[in-house]
Amino acid sequence: MAIQFKEIRQYLARNARLSICFEDGYYQDYLMVSDIPTEKYKDLYVYGIGMVDVEFPKDIYTSPQNLDDTNSSIKIKECTFEPAIEIVLHKTPRDIKRKAEGLLVFKDIKPYLQIGRNFSVVNREDWSYKLYEWKRDIPDEYDDKIVFGIGMEDNFDESNKDIIKALEKRSYDSCMNKRMVIVLSDTGRTDIENVKCEEVDSESSEAAGLNKQTTYGKGPFFLLVTADEWNHDDDQWLGIYVNKKEAKEAYDRAEAWWDEEREHMHYSTSQRVAMFEYIAEDDRFREVERKELD
Repeated sequence: MAIQFKEIRQYLARNARLSICFEDGYYQDYLMVSDIPTEKYKDLYVYGIGMVDVEFPKDIYTSPQNLDDTNSSIKIKECTFEPAIEIVLHKTPRDIKRKAEGLLVFKDIKPYLQIGRNFSVVNREDWSYKLYEWKRDIPDEYDDKIVFGIGMEDNFDESNKDIIKALEKRSYDSCMNKRMVIVLSDTGRTDIENVKCEEVDSESSEAAGLNKQTTYGKGPFFLLVTADEWNHDDDQWLGIYVNKKEAKEAYDRAEAWWDEEREHMHYSTSQRVAMFEYIAEDDRFREVERKELD
């Protein structure tokens, strides 16, 4: 079974810009995956996944003028170039045999990744990571890990100083200053289509607050972020958890990580770690205090 866009879109970071490309050279850019209609591209096959610099309107809430005029071109003063995750789609699948059915494991997605440059492979269990410059450098030890997410972040590797210095002269960012993030897990996600929860005995299920029939939208779900205020441009999504025990442990790890992070980073607003619970009945989030997770 080949990888179609309707499957891969479930793993794409919600805050990453996207460029959807086709074999005829045409492409369409999106600020985030939620801007792509559910039915659009869903049956097309993934041909490649990489990073690229593409143009976006400087005013993200409007389209460039005269965009529908076939005789006009977008004026550079109306646009900025920004790094994006590039997904190349074809009508027919590549001749790549899939190793696992129902789950997306790393060895199945690896052939589709760009040759390079710069990857961060993250262990979702403890959020540790290792950096690799080229795809060929990524060891086989990750092959059977389950894909949890795909995104992009700034690359602060010391070897990247020359690129960072060169980019300071430009008025826009570049994928040369980014690395692709591949988050891997031992257990996978329960909100992904065709991924079933593992069988657990009733005692451990009750202790962990799990239900093997859990699907997205039933919860409870806890969303962990760093935030100035909810739904702010500077929010960083750190993870989603399906029970209080996992949420509490993740919250404590994030607090320790954020205390160290703030010593090396500068933010224009005061950031903090925050936990939000999704209330399915009201279709809303509410902030949860740390003591509520005990």
